[in-house]
Amino acid sequence: MVRITIIDDDVEFADNTAVLMRKQGYEVTTIYTTDNVVQALTENKPDLVILDVMFPDNPVAGFDVARKVHRTAALKQLPIILLTAVNQEFPMNFSADDIDQDWMPVQDFVEKPVSIRRLMEAVRRNLPGKKNH
Repeated sequence: MVRITIIDDDVEFADNTAVLMRKQGYEVTTIYTTDNVVQALTENKPDLVILDVMFPDNPVAGFDVARKVHRTAALKQLPIILLTAVNQEFPMNFSADDIDQDWMPVQDFVEKPVSIRRLMEAVRRNLPGKKNH
């Protein structure tokens, strides 16, 4: 079974998304903070991470986490989808065009609000070689 970890401080969003994804046949874990997240991912390595950017203690924490994951040998190949409303809060116009192996080492960039259908498309697109159910 494909294992996905959702990292988002919006507990309601993360939990609701997890329920919908479980109905699609995925095993889903939720994490609501970036504290010790690299250790948690290393210990329970998922097949894919859905990562928010903005957290209460740091509005760019997701970017920091993505870089830490990319620099961790055991996680370097872990696909990350940034799922965020950062462009609504800060008019920086971040997009998939900004994906970069040093600054934004992720596989996909999806803006909130997002439909579950669009999110599932991003998940399937970023699980190369994986059986989805």
